[in-house]
Amino acid sequence: MFTAEYEGINSFLVGMAKVLLDHGVERTTREQKCWELPTPVMIKIKNPLARWVTIPERKWNLSLPYAESLWLALGRNDLEFIKYYLSSMEEFSDDREYLRGGYGPRLRCYNGNSNDYKKAWNENEVIFQNQEIDQFYYVAESFKRDPFTRQGIITIGDPPKDCFDANNIIKQTKDLPCTRLLQFMRSPVDQKLNLTVYMRSNDFIWGASAVNMFNYMFMQEYFASILGLKVGEYYHIANNFHYYDNRHRELVEQLASIDQVSDTSYCYNKKFQSLTEFDTLLKELGQWEQDLRMQQSTEIRDFGDDFFNDWAKVLFQKIKKETVVFANPILNELSIY
Repeated sequence: MFTAEYEGINSFLVGMAKVLLDHGVERTTREQKCWELPTPVMIKIKNPLARWVTIPERKWNLSLPYAESLWLALGRNDLEFIKYYLSSMEEFSDDREYLRGGYGPRLRCYNGNSNDYKKAWNENEVIFQNQEIDQFYYVAESFKRDPFTRQGIITIGDPPKDCFDANNIIKQTKDLPCTRLLQFMRSPVDQKLNLTVYMRSNDFIWGASAVNMFNYMFMQEYFASILGLKVGEYYHIANNFHYYDNRHRELVEQLASIDQVSDTSYCYNKKFQSLTEFDTLLKELGQWEQDLRMQQSTEIRDFGDDFFNDWAKVLFQKIKKETVVFANPILNELSIY
């Protein structure tokens, strides 16, 4: 098993590019050449607050992880939202309307029946419906009952939906969830909130470094505020870690050739201190983004919280193509629309 520790996302990118070049094994999958590590990998990010990719060679799409973080937290899996920020998402949809393996409904309205999730924006009821489980609420309540709980788990895999079709044949789909499980735990050493994420398969470029690690470290930060804790360490376990030769070989080589890399972190002073307060701001952000994207609003909004304000400003910058000033100085360096 490959194990590695990195300070933040930049050192992860450079370090794992070198690991993949040194130890990657070639195989053909989906009629494409793929390089993958021969055993599972466990990566420790010591500072999840250093999650912004500032390496120019990576050409990181800043707006996508912020848009996807909103999409997930709202419990959505509709393409109408996410394809605005990445049009190629449509290629991974079975019906070109919803991403059937999208994590949003699995996070916020898990139901465990055999019908694929189809969750879009509804300003009157975004998250809760009958016989659905909000796993964010479950985690928050688990920590209320026991501050050192080992049960703060979110399940992404959904066997009734993912395993077989109506004829009891293995389901044919373009989108089977890669992430399987998230576990939040309070460290007994420093009392900080750690997060462990387990993935069945993880693309180094399109997955891990584009959105996955940002999404989950972003989630770790807002859950820390919800639970009244500081951010601890992030653990990323991938049973298969890979990249595709024709897509990303040159980029992986560029990243591996970098000699010195630094990780810069930023911690927001957040106003929300409960899931209820977080969800109130979240729904307001969701409605504002919808109005802005549909040209029913043209103005940036003050949410009274720097964490949410910067979240909104990244999306505003993408939609309106206007320069903004962020509370987080790292974003001011990255703000290219």
